[in-house]
Amino acid sequence: MPTAARWTHKPGLTLIGDAAHLMPPVGEGANQAMLDAATLAAELAANPADPDSAIQAYEEAMFARIHPIAEMSARVQAMMLSPTAADDVVRFFAPHPTS
Repeated sequence: MPTAARWTHKPGLTLIGDAAHLMPPVGEGANQAMLDAATLAAELAANPADPDSAIQAYEEAMFARIHPIAEMSARVQAMMLSPTAADDVVRFFAPHPTS
């Protein structure tokens, strides 16, 4: 899946949640949907006279926020589908010493 998917802004229209994020289903969808809704609401509340600018600000913030999360989701999906998935998952969740 392309993790840097974006769309061209359309005045008065946007997407949130799973509709806005092209990423594997590894448990981030609901979290990101709530963040999208909160971010869009905050932008609209901060700029009620210009909802299109608010939508554009939301989209830019969302695209910046979601890219590393989509990358992480793609890595987790690849790990879970690999021939060595069982060992990889154990290694992933094993405690790591801190310095």
